[in-house]
Amino acid sequence: MPVKYLSPRLLALLIAASTSASVWAGSVTTEGEDLVINTDGGFEVKTVDDAFKFQLGGKIQYDATSFRGLAAASQNKHFASSSDAFVRRGQLSLEGTAFTDWLYGVRLSYDGTEGNTDVDRVWIARDNIFDFAKLTFGKYKVNYGIDNATSSSWITAMERPAMYDFLTGSDDPDFGINLSHAGDNYSLMAQVATTGDKPSDSNNDIYGYTLRATWAPILQPNQILHLGVDFHDSNPDNNETKLRSRFGIRSDADDRMRFADIENTTKDYEYAFEAAYQLGSARLQSEYYARQVRGQNDGEEAKADVNGYYAQVSYLFGTSRGYDAGEGKWKSPRDFNSWEIFARYENTVIDANKAATQKNIDDNIDGIYALNRGAKHDVDAFTVGVNYFPNKNIRASLNYITYKISNIDTTQSIDGRTVKDDSNAIVARIQYAF
Repeated sequence: MPVKYLSPRLLALLIAASTSASVWAGSVTTEGEDLVINTDGGFEVKTVDDAFKFQLGGKIQYDATSFRGLAAASQNKHFASSSDAFVRRGQLSLEGTAFTDWLYGVRLSYDGTEGNTDVDRVWIARDNIFDFAKLTFGKYKVNYGIDNATSSSWITAMERPAMYDFLTGSDDPDFGINLSHAGDNYSLMAQVATTGDKPSDSNNDIYGYTLRATWAPILQPNQILHLGVDFHDSNPDNNETKLRSRFGIRSDADDRMRFADIENTTKDYEYAFEAAYQLGSARLQSEYYARQVRGQNDGEEAKADVNGYYAQVSYLFGTSRGYDAGEGKWKSPRDFNSWEIFARYENTVIDANKAATQKNIDDNIDGIYALNRGAKHDVDAFTVGVNYFPNKNIRASLNYITYKISNIDTTQSIDGRTVKDDSNAIVARIQYAF
């Protein structure tokens, strides 16, 4: 059995017995309530009254991809078919509870495409403040948008929609204060946080403001309707803003399309709307967003607007997704040894004036130019895929991704290879989460 109930005295005797055959050890004593040890997937130790808890968890995601087009712009053979394999995520987390209402967490994270390992989350929270709210301090995950609120272990596609590349409210803060309240079928959140940005002429951090509200007017075992609204004001102070995206295709060179840069940002706010509906095994999901950025580049007024939406349909054979109304997010399938198929369409429009628009729009290589600087870029993206969940720890996924960007000058060439305005990829992933 994965869950065992042990008294402190029995636990001490077992530890002592296991070591006495080979080495003499000091005495082991315990105090307090009986303990529950859970090894079903991860490792958890808690008291029977849940006042204290210690839990280890994490995930490994390994990707293999074949890609071409804009995603391969800076490869040795520009735009031609290429392949790569890498660790998409490697994470180890420690979370716990102390004195019933005090919570804490630390996470060590490795991102293969960034080539670094970092302690990216460190937080302390106080739950049940006035029996009403939870207050969190530090570096933590922000529930902003339903696909972003859902864990990367359980999102439908392997990568979230491109809208989250263009939104900043979904970013984990460098330091923040987050107040949240959960009801039976709704959630409310307000936050003040910094991402560590500073203006070039100041030493002061910039604190932005974030709000989210979700509501599930239908919350039944076989039918769920989710609605949500999000707002974020970056509260800029002449800091730099970049609008760029990978559009779901990651590679070893990590080509990203950079549509606009504003060096001295004076206004930057965004909002989003969420909607999702699950009936039995079928699920529909869509989000719309808009962001407006204003500032100056070399003394000229710089303006950039981005907006878009996605629509996604999925079917999970033999079961359905779990749902957390208190956090406004999807969870893992309710039953395993199950297959899921899905399709997602995305549309993104970037409208920046000439002062904000980059002449060259690739982060890595020169030669990919806007056909008309100051004109809109319209991006259409399509993703289809299949997921297999053999058990609660393992997931296997296969996605096909394609996108096309308007207003790119395809009369240009790089080392004799014609510039492309589209890209596609086939990506496979194996995941172990615990």
